[in-house]
Amino acid sequence: MFKVQVGSSTIKILLIFFLGICAVFDIRKKEIPVILILTGIVFSSGINIWQIYYKNITVADAGAALAVGVFIICMSFCTREKIGYGDGLILIVSGLMLGFYQCFLGLCISLVFSSVCALFLLITHKAGKDSGLPFVPFLTVGMGVSFFVQM
Repeated sequence: MFKVQVGSSTIKILLIFFLGICAVFDIRKKEIPVILILTGIVFSSGINIWQIYYKNITVADAGAALAVGVFIICMSFCTREKIGYGDGLILIVSGLMLGFYQCFLGLCISLVFSSVCALFLLITHKAGKDSGLPFVPFLTVGMGVSFFVQM
């Protein structure tokens, strides 16, 4: 039997498109619709089941891909939602589509971008210490940059 593998570029394009839609909602409404997140989770889980079936990845790889998102959800709980649950769920979708390492790299890049932006806003007095920033737009940029770094 032949191996059927979903193209890596296709997955990356779909993820950036998904993150872009989520970023618009995050900027405008400060929340991401549950149906959008559930659609992403179902789709990315389907991709993982497909790849496990055709032995492109192992169940352990798929489980590890959830680690980044689950960690952020735990941080959301510990910080009383200073980090949103939606951010963790979006990272679960990203992890399932990209794998642990690429998702973690994208998260690190997005954290650097959001820190630089927050620092700029604080220095220019456009925001105070209690202001919040939507994180998904930074996550979109971070994942996009990680695609080029990972090549």
